[in-house]
Amino acid sequence: MFWRMLLTRDRLLPTVLVLSALLAGCVLAGCAGEVDPAAIVLEPVAKLGAGARKEISGIVRSRRDPTVFWTHNDSGDEPRIYPIRADGSIVPSERYSEIPGLLIGGAINCDWEAIAIDGSGRIIIADFGNNSNARRDLALYFVEEPETTEGRTTFTSKVMIRYPDQRTFPAARDDFNFDAESLFTVGDDVFILTKHRSDTFTKMYRLEAREAGVVNMLTPVGTFDIGGKATGADASPDGLKLVVLTYDRIWLFERTTIAEPFFAGTVRSVAYRMKDGESDSEAICFENDRALLIADESRAMLYRVELSVFGGGV
Repeated sequence: MFWRMLLTRDRLLPTVLVLSALLAGCVLAGCAGEVDPAAIVLEPVAKLGAGARKEISGIVRSRRDPTVFWTHNDSGDEPRIYPIRADGSIVPSERYSEIPGLLIGGAINCDWEAIAIDGSGRIIIADFGNNSNARRDLALYFVEEPETTEGRTTFTSKVMIRYPDQRTFPAARDDFNFDAESLFTVGDDVFILTKHRSDTFTKMYRLEAREAGVVNMLTPVGTFDIGGKATGADASPDGLKLVVLTYDRIWLFERTTIAEPFFAGTVRSVAYRMKDGESDSEAICFENDRALLIADESRAMLYRVELSVFGGGV
């Protein structure tokens, strides 16, 4: 609204020229529709198979089979997870071959936004999409990682969560920062990164209490200005690297020890876009120790990013 006001009042046009001259590329990079000339351009490496392509919102590499990646869709799907290969194909169920994916019995997909696997081999599905900042039923489902061909399973626990710093439901418009699309683990520790709508930060929370039948308060552990909205995250198996995705940038946080906070370590980032336009990507994971996989929601495509693009000997 501020920029529209400046551009439509002749008496304020000199202000625009002065700000543009002072801020130059910083302003342009932040304006919708502008293309960062330094952005890497991603081309698809795979198209997702039927079922997994509805509205992919999360991806994580299997602990049991390194050639498989577990994905899931947004709220428009049943409570299903999909075992896929890096070529986008879905591993079929032996018993329910005509139905893609694996049904999580008893679970509800209100707004699934992320998926991770902890050190004990439990898949964690995050039902914490909260566009309205008004939900009081945010939940994490813990599922023992199944065989990829099973077709059906159920969760072993459902942990209800809440942000301790959210005072009102919905949140105040100047503090509309309690949505999330990013989940990752380090060993059995579970972390959430928020998607802010009133600023460009993300806040990291750790899950500590996991008591059934009650709402468990998350523990805030850090804040970082990510320059946009955090839409996906994953940590390397050794817990020393963290990648965070936004709609136009990929961040890499690297630390030397588990005890060091990610946001206090080495920070690198690269701007990116898809060959055919802006990103609509809300899922990222480590494919291996050399590359990342990104899943784009509207295109239903997978993209590969080599870690070497971050430089610094990564």
